[in-house]
Amino acid sequence: MASKRREKPRWRNWARNQECAPAVIEQSSTEEDIATIVRTAAEKGQRVKVVGSGHSFTGIALTDGRLVRLDNYQRILHVDREKLQVTVQAGIKLQRLYDRLWELGMALPNAGDIAYQSISGAVSTSTHGTGRRFTGLAAQVAGLRLVTAAGELIDCSPDSNPAVFKAARVSLGALGIVSTLTLQCVPAF
Repeated sequence: MASKRREKPRWRNWARNQECAPAVIEQSSTEEDIATIVRTAAEKGQRVKVVGSGHSFTGIALTDGRLVRLDNYQRILHVDREKLQVTVQAGIKLQRLYDRLWELGMALPNAGDIAYQSISGAVSTSTHGTGRRFTGLAAQVAGLRLVTAAGELIDCSPDSNPAVFKAARVSLGALGIVSTLTLQCVPAF
């Protein structure tokens, strides 16, 4: 009797021009899930890559290690109406965020035109909006939490770990996994 060889899972980006066969495709629904995935990968000597919507044309998300999907990690965690800030899980898709912000009477001051991206993907790749007067999404980040390669959590903002904060906003995932972001909003318009 022939033995069955188990095929590795496959992943492709949205344009179908990049593809990989990671050892494992993981789904995260909590920050602790993300940290556990990172620690397990470190123990096994595997690379970790995170994908949101897979919107990038490049091979940046490709890995033979662990591919982490954040489709189940899309909640708004905290709303500060006084400061007009929201803290969100990194996997929230922009359209969902925009809809929730609208319900809260808030909006992002500027946004890109691809609404199915995850917020962390859009920030980490320096997605921009329109108009010379407006900043890109990364400049709207007031704070973030990063899961390091050791699976530790680091809170970053202009006041706490400011050098890491500046680099992590547009890090392309090189510094770790962005797990939450606090976004500076404006009144809905």
